[in-house]
Amino acid sequence: MNVLILGLGQYPKGSGVSAALHYAKAGDSVIATDLKSSEQLAGNVKQLSRYENVKFSLGKHEPKDIRWADVIVRGPSVRLDSAEMVLANKLGKTITSDLALFLEACPCSVIGVTGTRGKSTTTAMIYAVLTASKQWRKVWLGGNILVSPLTYLSQVKATDIVVLEMSSFQLEATGDAGVSPHFAVWTNLMRDHLNMYPSMVEYAEAKAQIFRHQDADDVAFFPMGNSFHEYASEAPGKVVRVKKDAFRLSIPGEHNQMNASFAAAVARELGVSSAKIASALKTFKGLPNRMETIATKNGVLFVNDTTATTPDGTIAALNAFKSKHVHLIFGGADKELDFMEVAKLLKSRKDVSVYLLVGTAREKIDAAFKNYKISYVSCENLVGAFSEIKPCVKKGDIVLLSPGCASFGLFKNEFDRGEQFKKLVKKWK
Repeated sequence: MNVLILGLGQYPKGSGVSAALHYAKAGDSVIATDLKSSEQLAGNVKQLSRYENVKFSLGKHEPKDIRWADVIVRGPSVRLDSAEMVLANKLGKTITSDLALFLEACPCSVIGVTGTRGKSTTTAMIYAVLTASKQWRKVWLGGNILVSPLTYLSQVKATDIVVLEMSSFQLEATGDAGVSPHFAVWTNLMRDHLNMYPSMVEYAEAKAQIFRHQDADDVAFFPMGNSFHEYASEAPGKVVRVKKDAFRLSIPGEHNQMNASFAAAVARELGVSSAKIASALKTFKGLPNRMETIATKNGVLFVNDTTATTPDGTIAALNAFKSKHVHLIFGGADKELDFMEVAKLLKSRKDVSVYLLVGTAREKIDAAFKNYKISYVSCENLVGAFSEIKPCVKKGDIVLLSPGCASFGLFKNEFDRGEQFKKLVKKWK
């Protein structure tokens, strides 16, 4: 077949490159295309260059490549209304994704996790609990957590189990393919990605694809609350409604209690004992870039929460730290979100100092802050924020990177933002 990878991507085990390798190894003719340059994607280009049946079209998307393809693998960042997708649909091309390919071929049960906030942590918690239970030959982890499951598809056995984090963008493609995981977990629904979706209705429907194509013997997990009643009534299989339970956790934040409750509900459904669930959750150390403790220097705690790319994420982080003075590094790129709620919280918190980064969200944040009379220190970048914080910080304080915005502009992505924060902490004296 002629296979077009529409969005090669930059992560070494990401959706695009993993799909390209999948088809290259099968002997298909592959063209990998991306809007980024060959220099920006050097690592993934190197991975694929040893295959003679792989060619590259980088820095642009060419209509001729769409016409050439028998199968198009759409990357999560390629929007449905893009010129490339409009042409592909007009020509009736077969369109798939790495997760759709995996779900169609996987020989064992798959747990999928989505949600606006907490899906990575919930996914990792489920993986930790199931691994500790030793009830399966092997537990696999992947998806939006930066590892495509195609990287290990050939090794998965029927006696294994797979846990996948699934973003709304990834679920669009699995929905188009008519596939859903056997166990579908939807943790919450908050405002996000409204720069990509016309409204919350379309965003929610993308999330809903996680259970839409389940069978009668599959299971869907939803939070308690009226907002999920309709979705729960539409699930084809068994429905489990999850409420927040109290667990002993080593990571901070009330929101993580809810993440743990979902992990426990899934594990119980799979027959894991309560004792094993409690033990695994108690020792769970959390994930990088999510309320991640980097260091304590001269009595100052540094916390990296760079994946808090929505105001709701920042609110959750601030609510986890109520007894110490917090120096909050905030701001970045706009996703058409509202900042009034975080401004309202800051108005009630006299123990938070705000250092606001430049970015396309600045005007909207400034308006919300003026409305609640919130003062802040304007910073051009992270280096500037650290320079402003240093003379003000005291022993016992917390320096928290929880931007509430996307990272585009100053950084390659949110993980690059987190890495730059870590480097500055390392240099702190």
